[in-house]
Amino acid sequence: MTSDIQNIRWGILGTGQIAENFALSLTGLEGAVKQSVASRNPNNAVRFSQQFGFANAHQTLQDFFNDPEIDVIYIATPTSLHQEHCLMALNSGKAILCEKPFTRSWEEAYQVVEQSRSRGLFCMEAMWMRFNPFIQECKQLIQQKHIGDICSLNAGIGYKKDLAKLGQPEDGRGAMLVFGCYALNLAFFLFGEPQNHQCQVIRTDAGVDVNCAVILGYPNHTVSITATINGTQSNDVHIVGTDGCIHIPSPFIDPTSMQVISNQAQKIGLTERIGRKLGRMAKPLTGLFPQYTNPARIGLIREAEETMRCLRLGLTESPIMPLNESLAIHQLLDTIQ
Repeated sequence: MTSDIQNIRWGILGTGQIAENFALSLTGLEGAVKQSVASRNPNNAVRFSQQFGFANAHQTLQDFFNDPEIDVIYIATPTSLHQEHCLMALNSGKAILCEKPFTRSWEEAYQVVEQSRSRGLFCMEAMWMRFNPFIQECKQLIQQKHIGDICSLNAGIGYKKDLAKLGQPEDGRGAMLVFGCYALNLAFFLFGEPQNHQCQVIRTDAGVDVNCAVILGYPNHTVSITATINGTQSNDVHIVGTDGCIHIPSPFIDPTSMQVISNQAQKIGLTERIGRKLGRMAKPLTGLFPQYTNPARIGLIREAEETMRCLRLGLTESPIMPLNESLAIHQLLDTIQ
């Protein structure tokens, strides 16, 4: 890395909604420099750079990847392009944070991981859910057995999409890659890799999965997941233990509250508790960054912070979202899609 140890110069590839949210999330982060933007449409890159305060907008992708003023690239292009763009960035010596799902398959993900490791460059799947403080607190509560031994986790996720725009399976727009990957990732984050799984999948005539039901088997509990792009689900999570339960409300991918209920129906309010632990993020979550109209963007803020922390320490992957877990999750996705 060539930049000052305190400053990390960001490039963003892609100019869609998630890229806009991520650009906003960089605002106010100490040491985060908005350096460059690129898009398959150069005009979009210019518009984006002006709107969100980036220093440069590149006319070609190759110029963007070769820009010596960029330390790390956030890749926010369509899933079908993730592998190609990740490899181009790594071959140019750039660290990468790639939007979920990491790639379309285990094979594509493996090639990216191998390239990052062979070059000694930071690489992480941008699974922003893992960096939400309530999700992280949930893991601690489970490990500390606040609700006893785990019996089950139930998650439903999905929002209605236009089925006419799904394309082919290789376009990466199916229910599991678009939405189900969040629930699988949550299970891995909380419990590790399952011992076995069962699934039922409903597909379009072209073979794209639109409705999926998955059961993950662990030694003493189960995880049930439903994912759809043919309707809108509850998008919440219920975790049942022998001494109580945890409810993570919609959207569980980046919640702003959480409820723990004991078997005696005594509710523990965790919003204030987590607010105290976070300090500067306390009541409300938008208080530190008033430009955020969506408090759920806290997950994006936290994953950007983690990326910069790792880069400053010289780490090539994050212990919160390790590459081996991205690979294991993709291997499971390959068997479900």
